[in-house]
Amino acid sequence: MTNEQSLNFQARQTAQARVMPPHNLAPPTVSFSTQGHLLITGSEDMIRLAADQLGSNQQSNQQQGMASITLLCTEAIQNTDNAHIEAALTAAPTLLAYQAKVEAVKGFLGQFQVTIRHQEQTVELAKMAQNRATFDLILNLGKEPLFTSELAPAGYFHISPDADKLSEVIQQLPEYIGEFEKPRYFQVNQDLCAHSSRGQTGCTRCLDVCPADAITSIRDLIDIDPHICHGAGGCTTACPTGAISYALPQPVRMQNYILQLLESYQQAGGKQPAILLHDHEQGREIVNQVLPQLPGNLIPVELEELAAAGQDIWLTALAGGASHIILLDTPAVPESMRSLLQREIELTRTILSGLGYGASRINLLQQAELSQNLVAALNQQYAGQQIEAQPAASTENKRDRLYSALNHLITHAPQPLADYLTLPAGSPFGLVTVDQSSCTLCLSCVAVCPTQSLTSGGEKPALNFTEQSCVQCNLCERACPENAIQLESRLLLTDTRKQTVEIHTDEAFACITCSKPFAPRSTVEKMIEKLSGHRLFEGPAINRLKMCEDCRVTDIYADLTQHPEKQLEL
Repeated sequence: MTNEQSLNFQARQTAQARVMPPHNLAPPTVSFSTQGHLLITGSEDMIRLAADQLGSNQQSNQQQGMASITLLCTEAIQNTDNAHIEAALTAAPTLLAYQAKVEAVKGFLGQFQVTIRHQEQTVELAKMAQNRATFDLILNLGKEPLFTSELAPAGYFHISPDADKLSEVIQQLPEYIGEFEKPRYFQVNQDLCAHSSRGQTGCTRCLDVCPADAITSIRDLIDIDPHICHGAGGCTTACPTGAISYALPQPVRMQNYILQLLESYQQAGGKQPAILLHDHEQGREIVNQVLPQLPGNLIPVELEELAAAGQDIWLTALAGGASHIILLDTPAVPESMRSLLQREIELTRTILSGLGYGASRINLLQQAELSQNLVAALNQQYAGQQIEAQPAASTENKRDRLYSALNHLITHAPQPLADYLTLPAGSPFGLVTVDQSSCTLCLSCVAVCPTQSLTSGGEKPALNFTEQSCVQCNLCERACPENAIQLESRLLLTDTRKQTVEIHTDEAFACITCSKPFAPRSTVEKMIEKLSGHRLFEGPAINRLKMCEDCRVTDIYADLTQHPEKQLEL
C-alpha cells in the first residue's frame, strides 16, 4: 500500500468518526393490527395440507395462534399421486374449501378484502366465511399471483408449491399476529405537484415507477397509501419538483451529511474522494465484506433504499468535491427501480459529458463488478480533474438543490460550453415554444402551470416564460385549445434560464365604444370568427364581442329596453 492509499484509508475513518449519519429519532409511522384470520388459496390438495400444518381444529389454532383459517380453491389439483391425494383428502377435515373465482383482492396486513364470484353473485369472502369485513393474512399457493404489483403488500405470501419454502412461511405466519408499526416513508406537498390542474393530466412520473402500486390519482391529486408503500424511493427520484420527498432521512439532511463527509475527508488529508451509495440491508452486507479490499478514497453512504437518492443528491456530491459516484446494485432492488436509476444515470451522464466532466463519473454496479481494479481505474481516469468543492447550501426545495449543484458545475466546467445541451425526450428540463400564428393569448397555459414558469404579461397582452422553473410536465401543451404549444427537452447553460422572457405578445384590442384595451386582438378576432354564425350574435350583436365587459352589458340592456320580446330568448 502506498503512502497516499494509507492516508486515504485514515482520512475515510476520520471522516466517518467525525460525521454522524442522519437519523430520524421519531419518524412518523403507520399502524397495523392483526388477529390471525388467514386465507389460503390455491389447489385444494395444497391448501388443505398447508392448513393441516397450521392446525385445522381449534386446539391447534390456539397453539399456532391463527384465529381462523379459510380455504379457497382457485385451481385444479396438479399432483395426482395416490398417496398425495389420500393425504390431502384427510388433511384439515373440519374446514370447508370454497370453490370460486377471485374477482378482486386489495388491502394490506390486517385489512385484506377478497371479492369472489359465488352462485352468480359478487360477494365478500370474509363476510361469507367468517362474518368479518377482511382477512388479516393471505397465503397464496396458486400458480398466479393475486397482486400484480412488483412488490406485494405486507401480510401477503405467494409461493410455488415447494415443501421447504411452504414450511418456512408457515412457521413465520404467527409472527404476523399482533400490533405493528412501520415508517411513513414519504411526504407529499400538493402545492408543488405537477400531476394535474383544471381537469388536465400532466406529470405521471411517480405513478409510472411505483413498484407497489401504492400511488394513485384521486380527484386529480397524488395520493400515497402508506400501508402499501414499501419505501422503495423511486417516486421521490422521479418527481421533478420535489412534491414527493423521502422522510428517512429528509433529502436536505442527506445532502448535508454527504457534503460534511467530503469536507472532513479532505481536511484529514484524503485525496480524490469518491462516494459509494448502498441500501441498508443487502448493500450494507456487501460493503462490509468488500470495503477493506477497495481503495481508501471510496466513502460508503448508507441509504434506506438505493433509489431514495436521485440526481439532485448525485450532482450535489460531485459539486461538493466527489471525484465519482458508485451506486451498488443488489438483487433486492426492484426491477422498476433499477430501470429508473439507469434512466436517471443516463440523463446525468449526458449532462456531465456535455459539461466536459466525463460520463463515467456515475455508475450503477453489481457486487461482481465492484472491484479494486475498477475503482482504481476510475481514480486514475479522473486524477487531476478534481472538481472545486462548492460551499454547502441547505434548502428544502429539490429544484433549488439541483440547480445549485448545476450552477456550480457549469461555472467550473473544464471546457467552453455551448448555450444549451440537448436532452432525451421526457427530461424535466426544457423550453416551451409557442406558434405565434395560432396562439390567442387565452392564458390557459398560465392557469395550469404548476411551477409558474409560464406567466401573463399583466396589463400587456403577453406570455412570459422562465426556463429554469419548467419541469416539462405537459400541462400547458394539453391545456392549449389552439395546439399552439410545443415542448423541447434541453438544459440551458446560460443565465438566461433564470430570467423571465417574453415568448409571445399581441396588440391589445380597444373597445369600440369606450376605447379601453380589454383583450388581445387575436383573441377577439378568434371569437368573432367562431361565433359569427351564432343566432345570439346575428347582425349588430356581433359588435358586442368588440366591447369591453362594461360596455357589453350596457349594450345588452339597452337592446332589451328597446326590444322587450328578446327577454324570452335569455
